[in-house]
Amino acid sequence: MPVRPASQPLRSVVSVGSVLPLLLGFGCTVPHDSVTRPGLAQTESSFAARRGDEIAVAGRLFHTGARVVLWCDRGGYDAYRLEPAFPAELGEKAKILGERYGHRRSLEVDGKAPARVTLEDLQRVVDQFVIHFDVCGTARQCFKILHDHRKLSVHFLLDVDGTIYQTLDLRERAWHATKANDRAVGIEIAHIGAYPHDKHKMLVDWYRRDEQGVYVKLPAWMKETGLRPGFVGRPARPELIEGVVQGERLWQYDFTPEQYLALAKLTRTLSAVLPEIRLDAPRAADGTVRDAVLGDTEFEAYSGVLGHYHVQKNKTDPGPAFDWSRVLAPAPAR
Repeated sequence: MPVRPASQPLRSVVSVGSVLPLLLGFGCTVPHDSVTRPGLAQTESSFAARRGDEIAVAGRLFHTGARVVLWCDRGGYDAYRLEPAFPAELGEKAKILGERYGHRRSLEVDGKAPARVTLEDLQRVVDQFVIHFDVCGTARQCFKILHDHRKLSVHFLLDVDGTIYQTLDLRERAWHATKANDRAVGIEIAHIGAYPHDKHKMLVDWYRRDEQGVYVKLPAWMKETGLRPGFVGRPARPELIEGVVQGERLWQYDFTPEQYLALAKLTRTLSAVLPEIRLDAPRAADGTVRDAVLGDTEFEAYSGVLGHYHVQKNKTDPGPAFDWSRVLAPAPAR
């Protein structure tokens, strides 16, 4: 996928918890001059230091331990581009141009966006991580719907096979969760969603059972999936999960083990890099994760990980099957 011409390369990589960044040039560009420039020339030898598990935060790279594809990588999804990502699949709509993101308003100075956004700036204002399911089934389909059709954006996409796609640097204000956008990082998890009865057409159409159990059956019209060749997505729990969100009883198949593992690593990384994002979710009086929207006062006071349904009353994602304990657990001891 072509990358839109931009001004400056990102040039530094840091491991979570490290105070000494590993400096390199890897050719990834962003559309405005607000990157960290350590003053070292790009070299072919330094390129080799990139492992492919890094996320970009204010022009710096942080290792996650999960597979990450950036917007500038081959096969990445570039939310900086003004034009549609899949013009051949749009017809006349392919001519529509425009940005799908903005700047974080809490960083404005005298009503203007800052010329340069630093990691320290983001550590001061970003304190929420909002989790969505995409109701699209794959990251490729999600990006097509968000970027090309709805003119929206999200920082991360998480595919069925556990691949994380970053579409924007976290300095940007992605458009994904209304009132949370200015203070949040967002992720769309590839998943077809939760529904009001167990025989719902989407649950029947998108899942099948073989001798190994339940698996995700992508529709025949989805010619290009973006998934690793031969990958078969299987819910972490084989049974259909029933639960209540926003006072509504819903049924949903679980997310894949690959998604949980990658999401847990990403969440821990975000909490370490942006420490105002606490490694917790909104809790009810009995200690369980809240299953409904937060009130305005509660939302304003909350810092940590949230479901989309905690932000908006008309949303149910990530649904009753989402296993919060797998995502919020601390890193295993080494």
